[in-house]
Parts: sequence; C-alpha cells; structure tokens
Amino acid sequence: MKGAFALPSDQPRQSPMLRVCEAKEAKMSTPEERDVERRRSAERALRRETIVRRIKDIVWAAVIASVITIIVVLSLGWLTTQAVVQRAREEGAKELVALRASICLVKFQQRPDAATKLAEFKALSYGDKDTAIRKFVTEEGLATMLGEDTPAAGAVDKCADAIKRVS
Repeated sequence: MKGAFALPSDQPRQSPMLRVCEAKEAKMSTPEERDVERRRSAERALRRETIVRRIKDIVWAAVIASVITIIVVLSLGWLTTQAVVQRAREEGAKELVALRASICLVKFQQRPDAATKLAEFKALSYGDKDTAIRKFVTEEGLATMLGEDTPAAGAVDKCADAIKRVS
C-alpha cells in the first residue's frame, strides 16, 4: 500500500544520523580539515572546562565568605540568638529589681521615723522581723516607683532584705 508519505522504491531508506555522518565526511575530505576540526573541538572543550572551573571557584568563594561572615557577625555580637536575648532580659530584670531595692532603702532612710522603725524591727524576733518589714514596705509603698500602681515582681522582697540588713 502506497501512501502519501511512501518513498519511491529506487531510494533506499536511511536514518537521519547516517545522513549527518555522511555529510560530515563529505565536508572533511582532507586530513588538514580534520585536524582543524579536532583543534576547534579541543578548544571548545577547554573553554567549557575553564568556565565550569570558574563557576566552581565562584560558588566556593561565596560559601566560604558566607561562613566567615556568619562567624564574625556572631562573635562580635552584631547578631544575637533568642537565648542570648532571653538571658539579657533576665539579667536586666534582676538588676532593675536590685536598683529598685536600693531606691527603696534610700526612701526608707529619708523618712523622719526611720530610726524609730529600725529600733522596732531590731526588737522583733527573727521570724517576725521578716514579715513585719515586708508588711511595712508594702503598706508604705516604698517599693513602688513614681508613676506605678504596684511594685515590680520581687521588689518588695529585695527592699525588705535591704532594710533587714541595715537593722
């Protein structure tokens, strides 16, 4: 059955690769031309290798520079982790309470009846002294700073401890 795409019977059927190879052979008939083509092919391969080597060098340089940058930034403290921030926040809160305790102690010492209160606290027993001083600090608002309604967490205890050390 002959269709529209049938080849005439006088032409043998060839694969496309075979036709390309035959065309190349027809082009390169002399040894000099083949040597020139081999040199061109070698030069192209060398250029490709050079480009791949450059790309690899650039990628490795970028990776090494990134690692060095991260190490320097972290070691100099320009970038902090969440754990460092949390630790600094806790230390700051402790120092703030200590500062408030010293302010509270100064407020207590500036009171006109400070000497009388110290004498009262000294006369109390050890267990009663702690509760009496804490109650006094809370009632008088010595641990409450200006502009606050309630004292900061731990400020009353630190203030009471500071007053107890004085008494």
